Amino acid sequence: MRTITQLTTLLLSAALLITLSACDDDSTPIGPEETVELEVQTVEDLPADPTVTVGENGRPQGLNQYTFFSLRDNEIVLESGTEARADSNSTAWDIALQGTTIRINGGTSGPGNGAAYVAEAAFGDVVEVDTERLQPDTEEALAIPTGSGNGWYSYNSNGQNYVRPVPGRTIVVRTADGEGYAKIRVQSYYQGAPELPADREAHPSRYYTFDYVVQTDGSTSFE
Repeated sequence: MRTITQLTTLLLSAALLITLSACDDDSTPIGPEETVELEVQTVEDLPADPTVTVGENGRPQGLNQYTFFSLRDNEIVLESGTEARADSNSTAWDIALQGTTIRINGGTSGPGNGAAYVAEAAFGDVVEVDTERLQPDTEEALAIPTGSGNGWYSYNSNGQNYVRPVPGRTIVVRTADGEGYAKIRVQSYYQGAPELPADREAHPSRYYTFDYVVQTDGSTSFE
C-alpha cells in the first residue's frame, strides 16, 4: 500500500510541475507576418491647364497655371483656373501638372521635401525606391524631365503630333512630407484616355489619366 501511495504522489507532483510550467510560459507562437497589399489607385482626366486659346504660332495655350495634386490623399488640392492660389505654397500637394510639365513639391518648386526620378522599368517591376536617384526640382532642371528623351513621354513619333507615355517608364516620387513614396504610370494625356486621339475635339489634350501606388509608412518598398 505504501508503494502505491508513493507512486501516486510522484505522478501528481509531476503533473503539477507540468501545469505550472505551462502557466508560466507567456510566449505566443510567432506566425508568418501579415503583408498588406498596396492598392493601385487610378486618377482619370485630371486637368493640367487645358487648352483655352490658340497662340499666334498655332499652338494651343492654357492659362499657364498648375493643377496641384495630393498623392497621399488622392485628391486635387488646387485646380488650374482657380483664382485663389494660396495652397500652392504649402505641403498639402505632392505633384503639380501643367501641360506636359510635372513639378515636385520640393527644391525650387515648392516648400516640401519632395523629390523624384523616372525609372527605366515597367510599373509592376518597380518594387523598391532607388533613394540615391531621387532629386528635387532645381533652376537648372526638373526632377521629372520635360520633352522626349529621358522623360515620361514621347512626342510626334511617326509625325503624328501626339504626346504618348513611353512604355516601360515609371515616375517615382517622394511625397512633400518626406515620409512617403509613390510610383506613377501615366496612361494617357488626352481626355477620355483614348489609345489614339484621332478626334482632337472629342479628346482634347492636357487631361492626365494615371495609375499610382503610394507607401505612406516610410518604407521604400512597394511590395
